[in-house]
Amino acid sequence: MAQFFKAKAKSTTIKALRDQQVLDLDHHLKGVVKCQGQTYFVDGVLPGERVDVLPSGKSGPAKLLKRLSSSPERIEPACGFYQRCGGCSAQHLSVQAQRHYKQQAVTALLSRLSGYVELPEIETLSGSEWAYRRVCRLSSWFDKNTGWQLGFRQKASKSLVAVDSCLVLDAQLSALIAPLQALVSAWPKKVALGHIELIACQPQPVCRIRLTQVLSDKYRQQLLDFSQAHALAMVLAEQEQQTWLCGEESYYSLNEQQLSLAFSPGNFIQVNAQMNQCLVSTALDWLDLQADDCVLDLYSGIGNFSLAIAQQVKQVVAVEGLKEMAQQLSYNAKRNGLTNVAAFSGDLEQPETAQFWHDFKINKVLLDPARAGAKQAITQVAKLSPSTVVYVSCNPATLARDAREMKQAGYRFTKLALVDMFAHTEHIETMALFER
Repeated sequence: MAQFFKAKAKSTTIKALRDQQVLDLDHHLKGVVKCQGQTYFVDGVLPGERVDVLPSGKSGPAKLLKRLSSSPERIEPACGFYQRCGGCSAQHLSVQAQRHYKQQAVTALLSRLSGYVELPEIETLSGSEWAYRRVCRLSSWFDKNTGWQLGFRQKASKSLVAVDSCLVLDAQLSALIAPLQALVSAWPKKVALGHIELIACQPQPVCRIRLTQVLSDKYRQQLLDFSQAHALAMVLAEQEQQTWLCGEESYYSLNEQQLSLAFSPGNFIQVNAQMNQCLVSTALDWLDLQADDCVLDLYSGIGNFSLAIAQQVKQVVAVEGLKEMAQQLSYNAKRNGLTNVAAFSGDLEQPETAQFWHDFKINKVLLDPARAGAKQAITQVAKLSPSTVVYVSCNPATLARDAREMKQAGYRFTKLALVDMFAHTEHIETMALFER
């Protein structure tokens, strides 16, 4: 019988990398490890530490198996949930060190990807590191032994971890978690509880409860009693319907501009009130607004920047992707006695949306896109040739990509700021100023 050669199948087992040195932190504050020409990114480690890690492939994410040494920068996390909860990712570093590494990461990304050879010196705008978050979303799940549980997603997992408080959450909201847990744990599974959103705002905090089916009168009454006992508004989002169970409006203030912005629970608002005020005031300063300016505000939301700008200029043209929020912006302009704001809704990733500002003599632009950046909108901005562009970004990678477009359009990169909007997390907020 003939014998045929058959090659042995190659082993696909990935081996652990032992005693590797962490070289740096990337813009997600993940440790950078390099071995045999490959680069790996590891959670929870610091530069200079030696670690054993398990790669998930030839390069990319790697799981920390053991930390063999500790950096002098490492500190004890303040939160007892930190090792399990995925909400924060940097409490093992002081907030000053977090800002330092974020600055480094932003500078490195922009230097590599933006096309600008020289960058402005980066400044840091910072505020309180604890109790700063005015919005949170509590996930829920049903346990057959303990009933409905509330908490946040675990680190590197689809599982959830129950919490009874949160150090980065507004103290008033943090104090609501335990009594909310006590309330919903007695509810049966058929209630079909989704997530619970807590918002610190005026005239009182708001609790928004998401359900996948209509809630019975019995549990509605329980929520009414709870809201009265804790002095908060209660909103039910049942299927496609949102109802104020008690309370009727929510708003937040920009005190320096003496503005109040009404919003519907579920709308996007910046989570850090103190840093949002700083963000708005800095944007106004960088735009160097004059009475005859016509300013384009892209991704304008409910008017966070538009209204403050409108107080100082001839005209604001605001464009927002969601029709509901554009309508809310118009309402907020009227609420604050501003008649020089034109609000439109349209997809800013479609070139035809530029029709909204064709008839206006735009000379300055502000844009505050989501994490995906402004890939299409930035080309339309460049075509306008405004004197000044302020770009607010929650993703330095897409800022770097879009900055390249500004470079090619002949703009100088004159100011750059790190806004410490999300202390103790990997998230980075930045502001950039481009001038023609």
